[in-house]
Amino acid sequence: MKRLIAALILSPTLALAQAEQEPLSISFPTGAATVPAAGLDTLDEAARLFRAGNPIVMIVTGGADTVGDPGRNLELSVARAQNVADGLVARGIPADRLQVLGRGTTELPVDTSAGIAEQANRVVEISWR
Repeated sequence: MKRLIAALILSPTLALAQAEQEPLSISFPTGAATVPAAGLDTLDEAARLFRAGNPIVMIVTGGADTVGDPGRNLELSVARAQNVADGLVARGIPADRLQVLGRGTTELPVDTSAGIAEQANRVVEISWR
């Protein structure tokens, strides 16, 4: 209990984020794995939250929409997650504290049928525990 109170006093943003388990997310254009410029602020925020709360592990999970070959989408989701992880390492997060996952077209944030270019599914989520 004292730790939670200290976390709330020292870092209300981190305490709120960890309490709600809300991941940070970065959206990607169709077919792209390079972190877009719009995602750089999110990488900075994730690095700040890591340093403030020192979680055991940050989980970086990539996704893809349902356009194209499922195997290629799995590869793309892993590449997206790895590029986000690389961006976190470049910001001082130890690589051994990152878990990188690709989910391809499984566990879609927005359930769609095959061939649908849904932006919300082309995302990398950063969570922690």
